[in-house]
Amino acid sequence: MAVSEKSSTEPISDLALVERLCIAITSCSADELWVRRGRWLRVRCLIAIGNETVMIVIDHGELSLRHRLPPLFSWDFAIRGTTRAWAEFWQRTPAPGWHDLLALSKRGEVHLEGNLHPLMANLQYFKDLLALPRDGGR
Repeated sequence: MAVSEKSSTEPISDLALVERLCIAITSCSADELWVRRGRWLRVRCLIAIGNETVMIVIDHGELSLRHRLPPLFSWDFAIRGTTRAWAEFWQRTPAPGWHDLLALSKRGEVHLEGNLHPLMANLQYFKDLLALPRDGGR
């Protein structure tokens, strides 16, 4: 029987999870692999972690982040999740039902909004991108 990680039982703040996401995405933003995989993608993705929001902007493979968002900012699609959802999703080995964006959506822990075409057309890209905080960016 596997031992669960400590962080799944300890409360974690929305801001700490945002920082974790920002570090992971920033560390891979110049990586040739990510640029190549997203070379046809031009999208603004809002990620909500509890009460905090982050915008991931992908412009022909170039990744950038915006944390402090102005009022009435626009986005193409949003992935809004509870603090628990992201904390569980970013475990090194997430439990069944907490391991995948669509599984989280089915659980009601994550909600997908907006124009979902870019998300669904590039689903593996976004699944891999949003799983980066599991292993520190790689």
